Amino acid sequence: MKKTQVALAALALVASTAALADGVTIYGAVDAAVAHSNNGKGTYLDGTGSWTAPTHLGFKGGESLGNGMKASFQLETGVSLNNGAAVSGGTGGATAQANGFGALFTRIATVGLSGDFGALNIGQQLSPFIVPNVVGAGAGMGPGSFFVNRMILSGYGAAAVNVAGSTSFGYDGFFIPNSINYTSPSLNGWTVNAMTTTKAGAKDGTVSTSQDTDSYQAYTLAGAVGSIGLMGGYQTRKNVNSSYTLAATLPLSSDLTLAASYISNDETKGYGSGYKIGSTSVFFNYRLSDALSTQIGYARNDLSTEQTLTSVSMKYDLSKRTFTYASYGRGTGGADAAFANRGAFTFNAGASDTSNFAVGVAHSF
Repeated sequence: MKKTQVALAALALVASTAALADGVTIYGAVDAAVAHSNNGKGTYLDGTGSWTAPTHLGFKGGESLGNGMKASFQLETGVSLNNGAAVSGGTGGATAQANGFGALFTRIATVGLSGDFGALNIGQQLSPFIVPNVVGAGAGMGPGSFFVNRMILSGYGAAAVNVAGSTSFGYDGFFIPNSINYTSPSLNGWTVNAMTTTKAGAKDGTVSTSQDTDSYQAYTLAGAVGSIGLMGGYQTRKNVNSSYTLAATLPLSSDLTLAASYISNDETKGYGSGYKIGSTSVFFNYRLSDALSTQIGYARNDLSTEQTLTSVSMKYDLSKRTFTYASYGRGTGGADAAFANRGAFTFNAGASDTSNFAVGVAHSF
């Protein structure tokens, strides 16, 4: 209780100071949907992960140091609209608390330097491996139910990011704790991103025991050839898995964009489930009017018991920061179409098909 009170007091202090501090921004998004699933969940309010932009609250800012150098920080937490809990991140939740961590800034907590050399950030942050897959998932509609489920469809699921008893820090999501991330300046339109984790980290003032599986590295390359946007990425977590991904976006017209990606995930040499999966996806984003847009997405993996995901989404902009949406998703062969149940995934043959329909509203600030 005392830790929680201190954390809340610190958050209130940060918020009040940020409103006055020069160069500090408070940002976030609030998104909730009423959804219906056929997988035993029934009709429910989904305010935990949300459907288009996970509900989150963040603080970021920087200071010029002269000679082109800048110092910066970013603190971001996921928020459940069901009960206000901190969710949707890397070291939050039961795993982290069991290891002595609080669950305040569950997604991002970094400090860094940038300049002509690029940018260097230290702390918990999003793995660069995820970025090509967001781009390749036709992110114009937001990641929604489809993006996270599609990552699991490729084998990058709970087994890939959380090996029970093997880590001191709880890799519960796409946000990597105790990491160092470097982003290069643009080189002829191309950017390199590289991340590695430190050998060990501290909790409650004590350096934890390092585990082999705490070792994580990720690399990406992004640029364009003509009008085609291209991204590639590679990640490896020692004794758990390794993956590579390729993604591309192509504007077919001023209103129609094609996005596609491929993920190959290999756990055959690790502590995971011993599988190797390739997964392909394709998306079409079409703007029907200034306010109304739609997306059609399809993904499948190459298991012998093939699984697929299909989605159709509509988005209507009420303003620059507020929109409503409707989304339908269907999963076959064990792929779960419900975002709220994205962790429950099976590779068993003959698994039931699932469907999910949601209507919601989102606001960013």
